[in-house]
Amino acid sequence: MFRQIFRARRLPPSSPFRRQFSTKAIYSSFPATLHYYSPQRSSSLYERKESGSPPEDIFDEGVTLKHGLVYPAVDKSVSNGAVMFPNTFLMQEIVRMYFDETLDREDEGKNVETPFIYTIPRGTPVPSHLILINEYLCRFSLQPSRGIPLEYLNRSLDEFYLKHGSKETAESWLDRHPFQEAVPDEADDVWMAK
Repeated sequence: MFRQIFRARRLPPSSPFRRQFSTKAIYSSFPATLHYYSPQRSSSLYERKESGSPPEDIFDEGVTLKHGLVYPAVDKSVSNGAVMFPNTFLMQEIVRMYFDETLDREDEGKNVETPFIYTIPRGTPVPSHLILINEYLCRFSLQPSRGIPLEYLNRSLDEFYLKHGSKETAESWLDRHPFQEAVPDEADDVWMAK
């Protein structure tokens, strides 16, 4: 009987007492120079649906809508905005994988758009309608600060990149940023200084 009273209780996954994934930090300006891989000339975030997405879509470009709006959110597996990284080994691996997939589709005779890398310099202020979340390790996400339509989010991101970023083709960026010059993902003190 005593054993039953003090037996550990398992809380269901949706319990408010269960610790949920939390962000590492939220910033009002870019704490490091961050890079965003865009599969085409303009922002192309899309609504992620339960049934999946076309194979050409980049998983990180999918966002979740609630009542027709994109809200800020943190989730272990997906972001609700534009995923960005400093020039780390993870960033290099992801960009190279996405770029290789683009070249493979082109070799298969499919019509592909030129992918770009947008670079946002350290110290760039984040406008009030967006928030910059350091989700974990070196992964950041530029998301809406409140619920907005997906089209408005994509347009806002394009305006932000145009005003504050530099744009170059993924191929050019990879040529100028060799893999061996990347920084370890967990070396915050190194990539935060760049």
